Amino acid sequence: METLTPYLGFALFVLVSITTPGPNNIMTLHSGARYGVKRTVPLVLGIQFGFALMIAIIAFGSAIILSRIEGAATLLRIVCFVYLMYLAWRIASSPPPNLDAPLEAELESGAKPIRMIEAMLFQWVNPKAWAVAVATVGTYGFLFGDTLSTMLGFAGTFLALGLPSSFAWACGGTLIGKLLRSPAHYRVFSITAAIAMIAAVVPALLAV
Repeated sequence: METLTPYLGFALFVLVSITTPGPNNIMTLHSGARYGVKRTVPLVLGIQFGFALMIAIIAFGSAIILSRIEGAATLLRIVCFVYLMYLAWRIASSPPPNLDAPLEAELESGAKPIRMIEAMLFQWVNPKAWAVAVATVGTYGFLFGDTLSTMLGFAGTFLALGLPSSFAWACGGTLIGKLLRSPAHYRVFSITAAIAMIAAVVPALLAV
């Protein structure tokens, strides 16, 4: 059971990371509410495959660095945990999203759903995507044997859990938007998600 604990923690971390409100989920929420699930599919695929590619590239680069610098792995894990604490605080204290405000992407594209390639490129300028990717690689890199396994393990896990999550946000649309606009409900949701995110990392930190 002890050997499974870090993996369960990793799965919980991924689940919390991809289901909590952020730029990707808010875009998906908007698109699902305004254009329907079918027209939001390219956006969902762009987000998920774009992030999977991003985290695979980061995992590959970090594996080279960590194998050449003594103590780099420990330092990276500490830095990532501090960054995760900051991210958890941001989630817990974040205000309800303003769903009535028009998306800049909609204005720039003539009120059309965001395309797949646009969603993929957006991951590289998405602060939450960077935070999650760097924290994941630094905290859970020890779970997989070699560089290729790490790249495939991270990308595959985020894809397997991320696709259903994104479609859930798209399908929820207006309903989820109404829930998030309730300050009391949103605060409970945000604080719970932040605590779960921190709890998910503890087993990994104690594993090595």
